[in-house]
Amino acid sequence: MTPTDLVNLALDILKEAPISSIDEDHPVANWCRRNFAVSRDSLLARADWNFAMKRASLAKDANAPAFGWRHSFTVPSDCLRIVPLTHNGLPEGTPIPHEIEGGKIFTDALGPLKVRYVARTEDYARYPAVFVEALSAYLASKAAHWITGKQGYQQIALQMFSESMRNAWLVDAIEGTAPRAADNEWISQR
Repeated sequence: MTPTDLVNLALDILKEAPISSIDEDHPVANWCRRNFAVSRDSLLARADWNFAMKRASLAKDANAPAFGWRHSFTVPSDCLRIVPLTHNGLPEGTPIPHEIEGGKIFTDALGPLKVRYVARTEDYARYPAVFVEALSAYLASKAAHWITGKQGYQQIALQMFSESMRNAWLVDAIEGTAPRAADNEWISQR
């Protein structure tokens, strides 16, 4: 799977001719090239997609925030969205109060800070089919009026996007084990 393949799936929804490459000099390819990365990242950031999740242990920055918090940690460069922080870094852990500003996490928690985050994922072979459907329908919904000039195609693509997103969330949500109760961390320490 490549960006060109994803774009061609979107063009299929719009009943448009495929492109040879997203890099070719053609009005449709030019639009797709300008919009592809931001559309991909926008869709990735909307959910805690299992295939796009990463973990990191962040060291405390040398400089503390000017006020309000004791410590600062730099967000990983491939991070699209930080998942709410917990003391053990896992979903069922005790929440850590924090703020995110300008690529930094401000908190009173000591380092290293265990974080889970949604990463910019450009390894398209890792994309599950349900996400591929959602991304291609999203691209189609954004490109529909510009490419076809017909409002009806945009409505069809939006409906396909809504349905494929719902399916992708459901499939993604049933992978793995259900999270434990939030107080398990406290119980295990006793």
